[in-house]
Amino acid sequence: MKILVTGGTGRIGANLVKCLLEKGHDIRSFVYPGDASRANKLDSYERIETIVGDLRNLDDVKRAVEGVDAIYHLAAAFGGPFDNLQYLNINGMGTLNILECARSELPNLHRLVYASTEAIYWRLTEKGRFFEEPITEEMVSRYHHMPYFLTKWIGEELCMTYHHQYGVPTTVFRFATVVEPGEFLNADGLPGRFLFSPVYNRHKDQTSDDPEEQKMIETIKSLWTGDEKFLLSRNPDGRAHKENFCDVRDIVQGLVLGIEKDAAVGEEFTLGGAAIFDREKIIPYLSERYKLDYVDAKLPQPNYFDFDLSKIKTLLGYQPQHDLESILDTAEAMRRGEDVGIIPTGIRWGTA
Repeated sequence: MKILVTGGTGRIGANLVKCLLEKGHDIRSFVYPGDASRANKLDSYERIETIVGDLRNLDDVKRAVEGVDAIYHLAAAFGGPFDNLQYLNINGMGTLNILECARSELPNLHRLVYASTEAIYWRLTEKGRFFEEPITEEMVSRYHHMPYFLTKWIGEELCMTYHHQYGVPTTVFRFATVVEPGEFLNADGLPGRFLFSPVYNRHKDQTSDDPEEQKMIETIKSLWTGDEKFLLSRNPDGRAHKENFCDVRDIVQGLVLGIEKDAAVGEEFTLGGAAIFDREKIIPYLSERYKLDYVDAKLPQPNYFDFDLSKIKTLLGYQPQHDLESILDTAEAMRRGEDVGIIPTGIRWGTA
């Protein structure tokens, strides 16, 4: 098939493109002009056509979709130099442009796969992320944070509306937080997400009117000695923080299944991974692996959730492979310069 991948040079897009090429597909990559530093990321691969354009420009989108058999719509405003209006125009109207062109120009489209986010489950009216039971696809929050969470939800709603109203064969994947192993270790070769110093720096100048929160903040300050450690972070109720992340290789596995399995059409799936970051279990493991002590502290912001992946496993046969140990092994191999089959993310929003 001829497949359009918007955001084809991003951390997910580039690795998806590599996999699709290996499966014999031809690729058209749609690249945002502001992402010029990564525009040539795929130049060493054959059977790739690159179009530089803006999702907000209907003519650019028409050029991108012309003659393709399937579309992966991964591109979005995320973490870049955008304000709320730009987020809505790119993630909302940009998605509408893709859908309108698919509807009018591609009557025989095999599949349109939309990249949504786990963030549509986060409850705007509640502090933090705390879920007693594994999150299922039905547990979408009523309200969403601006700008990214809300605008990605708008894109998902548009995609499913175009499927049910106009017959566009759409599949939605709600990505868990994505791990590209090349970004997982800091300059000292440590998994920075689990270190104490970022948490200390975030709280050292904070105060709270809530006595219990203030007590937690004071404890965090008192534990800092000036030497780096891991942090076994806990929720206010004492339970250790727990999150579900997804290695980019597992994300790619799910995305490919989205065009290979007929059962994907008209469905939304949570695309989570095997990387369950339960601090109670992984912090002692990391402490031993990296010979670095850890401290134990409650944080004011709750963080406790896991995903129920039974739907994607049952309907698509998805089987995530990469847990924390796999991610760390791969990250360390990449630091040694070994070829692990992953295209690194690169620098976003560059100009060169």
